Amino acid sequence: MLVPPADILLVDDNPTNLDVLARVLRGQNHRVRTVTSGHLALDAMRRQPPEVVLLDVAMPEMDGYQTCAHIREDPAMEGIPVLFISAMDDPLNKVRAFEIGAQDYVTKPFSSEEVLARVEHHVNLGRMKKHLEQQNQSLQDANLKLKEIHTLKANFTAMLVHDLRSPLTSVGLTLQMMADGAPVKPGMAGQAMQSVQKIQALLDEMLELHRSEFGQLPLETTSFDPVHWLTGIADHFKVIADAEGITFQTSWPDTLPSLQGDRGKLDRVVNNLLGNAIKFTPRGGAVRLEASIEFGSGVEAGLRFLRLCIIDTGRGISAEKLPYIFDPFRQADPRDSRTGFGLGLAIVQRLVAAHHGQIRAQSQVGFGSSFTVMLPC
Repeated sequence: MLVPPADILLVDDNPTNLDVLARVLRGQNHRVRTVTSGHLALDAMRRQPPEVVLLDVAMPEMDGYQTCAHIREDPAMEGIPVLFISAMDDPLNKVRAFEIGAQDYVTKPFSSEEVLARVEHHVNLGRMKKHLEQQNQSLQDANLKLKEIHTLKANFTAMLVHDLRSPLTSVGLTLQMMADGAPVKPGMAGQAMQSVQKIQALLDEMLELHRSEFGQLPLETTSFDPVHWLTGIADHFKVIADAEGITFQTSWPDTLPSLQGDRGKLDRVVNNLLGNAIKFTPRGGAVRLEASIEFGSGVEAGLRFLRLCIIDTGRGISAEKLPYIFDPFRQADPRDSRTGFGLGLAIVQRLVAAHHGQIRAQSQVGFGSSFTVMLPC
């Protein structure tokens, strides 16, 4: 057999002809449906489009030509190849069939080998066409994605230049005054140091993102107690939340299994998520840090995970932007470009992945967000 089983529709008002054709095609394991009129053929094709149609010409009420014309007029069926099988071998009949939109014309009496060869040829052509269309669509999607990435990086570059100019100006002014022997005004040295730290933090983020994209995030793995770890983080952020007028809540059992991982990098994960939660939660709102043990199911049966959940009552993230929040150089809100470069969550996702974990987000505008991290333990 030249092709895998194909879905074929036979249309002929003569049951004997249908039976002969069906036996030939089923002998090669093709899936064959038979109908005895053009009207029934159109109904069958709308319910389940076949890969190819074998159509008789001489039929009552609606002949083969009319049936083929209806097929070509329907956008859902116009691409299905139609092969006429008819005892009418006049060249004008064949010309008319091709003018209406048929792909082939077989005259009766026919040989089984000829019918099989023509059917399988058109099935192959149809599958190749569909494959090429899918590839073309994939290329178009990839091209759009590349254009989007180019735009994002161009915007990021412009934002980077704009936001680095201010701290560099502060550092340059301080150094120039020192070089000229002029007295440095009170606070200028401190401002210059903060500017340097801001620049250093950005460069560290960019370097870490670059390493993560190439799987070069080295982990200094140790075993530590999650309860002690989370308690320390919570104490720090409770002070920050209190200062912002935000209620900070925690919930976890008295004991949790030891966690294997790079504590410094996991600090970065939780600190980033809690920092964002507080930053985007208005005064009077609440932020909650939860931890628990969750057992895997399905392909993860027998595995055990530390489940961390950071929940806030902040402004939330729109549904159309939520799928992209872990992409680098993006912010859920353009206003956030004043407070960051859209690298934090991208790095968080990569740090979690480096620990063979998972992170997911849920959000609703006006009600808040929830970030869940699953770490194997």
